[in-house]
Amino acid sequence: MTILGKLTFTKEMQAINDRTAHVRSKFVDGVNVQLEALTAEVEGKPFKLTKEHREKNEETGEVTKTEKEVRFSVWWTKGVKGYSVEPRYGSKRIQLSVMGSIIQTDEKLSDVKAVLELLIQAANAGELDKPLLAVSERKEKPKVEKPLAVEGDKTPATGKAQRTTRGH
Repeated sequence: MTILGKLTFTKEMQAINDRTAHVRSKFVDGVNVQLEALTAEVEGKPFKLTKEHREKNEETGEVTKTEKEVRFSVWWTKGVKGYSVEPRYGSKRIQLSVMGSIIQTDEKLSDVKAVLELLIQAANAGELDKPLLAVSERKEKPKVEKPLAVEGDKTPATGKAQRTTRGH
């Protein structure tokens, strides 16, 4: 028997498209950024979120890496009865309960930290998989059907189809 004869071959590969681990990881990363911002606020320091940005020089073809500041908003707000935390996946609110998406805490920032740490534990335990996957779904854009050209739709001078839009 040959060496390749010991292997099992197939025409198609069956892949598992489970996005759960990726979505969970992205959410936990977001909560960790919130914890960093919270720590900076407690210490009285400004917090700026930066991402690595690559730019290619057209003349030389050289790629340079720079740190670029990105928009960032905190998930907590100060209210009359204390702080409220609204977890998000990207820019979308996560509906964690039938009651709503906002978590009410006491009047200390340490309570906000405790809520964020509980969110990490819940995500790692798999308790948030269903709402996270629901929020992370991409909605397909509806396909617009173009009207069929009618025989008399052609301009007499060029023979091309006339415009049906206003042209700006």
